[in-house]
Amino acid sequence: MERTYTTMPSKLRSSRLLLISLLLLLFYSTTLLRRPTPPNLLSPPPCDLFSGRWVYTPETPKPLYDETCPFHRNAWNCLKNKRENMEVINSWRWVPDGCGLSRIDPTRFLERMRNKNIGFVGDSLNENFVVSLLCILRVADPSAVKWKKKKAWRGSYFPKFNVTVAYHRSVLLAKYNREANEDGVKGAYRVDVDVPADEWINVTSFYHVLIFNSGHWWGYDKFPKETPLVFYRKGKPIHPPLDIIQGFEVVLQHMRQVPAKTLKFWRLQSPRHFYGGDWNQNGSCLLDKPLAKDQLDLWFDPRNNGVNKEARRINQIIKSELQNTEIKLLDLTHLSEYRADAHPAIWLGKQDAVAIWGQDCMHWCLPGVPDTWVDILAELILSNSKTESKERGEQRKMSLRLLHLLPQNTSFNRNLEFSRVLTRPVTRIQCIRREDEDDGIISNRRTRKAKNKKKKTMSDSELAKDLAREIGKANTVSEQRREAMKKSGEILWGEFCKHVGLKEEEMRVKWRKIGEEEKVVLVREFVDEWGVDFQPLSVRSVKEMVEEECLVSDKTTEPSSSSSSAMSSFSGLFPGLKRIIGFE
Repeated sequence: MERTYTTMPSKLRSSRLLLISLLLLLFYSTTLLRRPTPPNLLSPPPCDLFSGRWVYTPETPKPLYDETCPFHRNAWNCLKNKRENMEVINSWRWVPDGCGLSRIDPTRFLERMRNKNIGFVGDSLNENFVVSLLCILRVADPSAVKWKKKKAWRGSYFPKFNVTVAYHRSVLLAKYNREANEDGVKGAYRVDVDVPADEWINVTSFYHVLIFNSGHWWGYDKFPKETPLVFYRKGKPIHPPLDIIQGFEVVLQHMRQVPAKTLKFWRLQSPRHFYGGDWNQNGSCLLDKPLAKDQLDLWFDPRNNGVNKEARRINQIIKSELQNTEIKLLDLTHLSEYRADAHPAIWLGKQDAVAIWGQDCMHWCLPGVPDTWVDILAELILSNSKTESKERGEQRKMSLRLLHLLPQNTSFNRNLEFSRVLTRPVTRIQCIRREDEDDGIISNRRTRKAKNKKKKTMSDSELAKDLAREIGKANTVSEQRREAMKKSGEILWGEFCKHVGLKEEEMRVKWRKIGEEEKVVLVREFVDEWGVDFQPLSVRSVKEMVEEECLVSDKTTEPSSSSSSAMSSFSGLFPGLKRIIGFE
């Protein structure tokens, strides 16, 4: 028997080049367009919102809320507590260098955040922050209700926009509890530096934006030597023992357990303004105007060893430890240093509060300085959202190009693979029967008559090796096509869920409950939206994809060896292949 082997047709070679090009396009769309944002930089920052000056503008519109906001904390409700100069306090406007800062539009902000949630984690200064945000957002949705689920200390749900904003109290961020001495008397506090506090770590996936802070409790006034912090790692005491600042550094090093998809901020320290002594030494802040720029170092530079040195010292540690993380720094310290005039001071809402606790020169009056924090936070969240939307648009555009370059008869199956792997054999085998061979030995329907070409004779072993090599090449191309289609399908599915405004699991539950007519309406709306910028997919193919994603719960595939999968992929492409190679 004499067998003839011919090279791959030029059309098939072109097809393979096309598939390789698709793979490169996929790499461009998913890798180059998704370049990670440089650590600690917000992309793109509209300008330096943290550097600027306070300008007195009596014509500034009144605050967006008053003392009747239901989310107020009594000690910070300076309007209700009749604090002096509240009108003047709220007539100072922060003007960043080189650009302007607009007041937050609560309706626009909530509309942009529709179906998303914002979480604050930290000490009472972040609570001060969240109360300001809650009162401002309530202007856009008066039906907002208090929300204290998921171990939240304080929060609100805005039903008009399906947005939740909440605060989780966790002053050290790490898990800590007070331990008893041998005589049963409670003494030192155990801090597990590598175990985030239960108050927040189990709910991070619920939030799309998280704002952290910590620092005010990392001092010996909170944990004196009689009841110190003792630091543990992996359940065992750290040796040699860490001092309180070293413990804070190690806790910061473990702040990497938040989902990557969550937009994360760390609000740097809010400065205190005690004058004449610390909070427990009759310190006061009865000032009637902001500090001048040349006064700031005198008040806050740690080298001067003043009572308010904490903020800058702690900030240096935070910046150092978080510089290579995805957490963005919300540097509100500098602008707040000026505002020694804006604390509750002696107006605390309780008759004996000052005698017991002293003046409050750490928290802020509301309305007040935290409203400017809110303006900046909103600007940065929306700016970051615009950047992500642009990147997703580029990715969607590239994905749809990939989808439309693929064969028209391609459809999604349960694993988003091609239902058809190849449409023609990768090689052609021409077998020429000798006169003395039995007719039943070989039956090949693809025999062609070669004209004026010298036949290339191959032995059985050479033919087997060549076939195995070509099968490997074709299988690689098939895998590339499958991965391209899978990636495109995943992007399409993710964008569909975002369009509907539900998480993937919520989308699957909803899909099982609604009728066919509503399903078609949802898909058609999605396809119409995409069709504005991109070549639209058909409603039918998108609906098939959604059906597969929603109804198939088990996405795992049966394990199989590469050799058996390669053989099964081509079982119908080479008649008599197993027998030719010698497996039959």
